[in-house]
Amino acid sequence: MTLTLSPPNRLTALLGVLVLTGLAAAVLLLGRGRLAGDDAATTSPAPVLHTPRTTQKPAAKPATAKPRVVSGLPSPVAHALRYSRVVVVSVGIPGAAVDAVIRKEARAAAKATRVAFVPLSASNERAMSALIAKTGVLPDPAVIVVKRPGVAVATFSVTDAGTIAQAVAEARR
Repeated sequence: MTLTLSPPNRLTALLGVLVLTGLAAAVLLLGRGRLAGDDAATTSPAPVLHTPRTTQKPAAKPATAKPRVVSGLPSPVAHALRYSRVVVVSVGIPGAAVDAVIRKEARAAAKATRVAFVPLSASNERAMSALIAKTGVLPDPAVIVVKRPGVAVATFSVTDAGTIAQAVAEARR
């Protein structure tokens, strides 16, 4: 038995093979995270400029290491303490209705008292372990008033903006 294809079937088969080959090439190139044009641009060597050598050594660059946080608090809280003497921290579960209300109250109190506000997610294990090590057991939701140098002044569960503002005023004394 001999297999022969008519001219329209040959054209259809050829186009199908070309389309499949193109799709396979696109998947291969996009899977690597670059396109064919980018490959040539990233692998071509940079032009070498020849400059006369000098006997001077270049000046040493100052160390730009990230400053360490001494307070033991999560980095967003430690960062806020650099710019504000008192920080209101709100800890809650994203999407929880009660936590959202408490977060709004904490934000309003921070804005009214002109101190920094830091919202933290309770699902952030690194931040929570640092806060628990610093403050002890935390309720959910939690509002913590922290003053420099990283001392937790007050910890609340469900509260209002007025109570938080009073705690901020006490922390400023």
